[in-house]
Amino acid sequence: MIEKLDSLPALIKELSPLTVTSRTGGPAGITEIHDPGEHVGDWQAALAYLKAGNKRYLENRTMKHNANEKDRAVLKNGQKPFTVIVTCSDSRLSPEIYFDQKLGDLFVIRNAGNIVDATTLGSIEYAVEHLKVPLVVVVGHNSCGAVTSAFAGGKYSKNLQTIIDAINPAIENCDCLDNAISKNTDYTVERIKKNEIVRHMRATVIGAHYNIETGVVSFG
Repeated sequence: MIEKLDSLPALIKELSPLTVTSRTGGPAGITEIHDPGEHVGDWQAALAYLKAGNKRYLENRTMKHNANEKDRAVLKNGQKPFTVIVTCSDSRLSPEIYFDQKLGDLFVIRNAGNIVDATTLGSIEYAVEHLKVPLVVVVGHNSCGAVTSAFAGGKYSKNLQTIIDAINPAIENCDCLDNAISKNTDYTVERIKKNEIVRHMRATVIGAHYNIETGVVSFG
């Protein structure tokens, strides 16, 4: 089931007891913007930040990135990202842009087809165990070249074929490309959920879909 962004105000209101400081100078409590010096331990608060950021992006009211020096000063001694993003290397997808986030906000892992391999899992393990990140989001997208290639079949160069081989089990019996892209995201989500460290740390793992035409991120 795909969840749209219309529930954001209610979700932020529900999370109001959580204290997350914002540079906006607003009242204490949850805000739309994460302070890089604050740890977020609640996955719902992390998700609310992502939804708020995508909403700003869609409405062309993204934050001004005029605090880079201040952020670097905060981050020089460590990082406190609030979400791990596993997504495709496609140049049309940049999580920091379509989620309207800053330095230190997202722990991003990218490869063609948003697949899971040992390197991806190791990176996730580091984020959830050592950085205490509460949320992992796998973001697929329409017109994914890697999934399109796997869906079409055929043989490719040695290294590219390893990506195709990783996608193939996810898209068996898919009757259309859109379904294949969705199933590939679901497959990655389920593999991450089974990871021993992810389970031990009780990190939440969900899938999402980015539409390259509209900019909308749908969570499912």
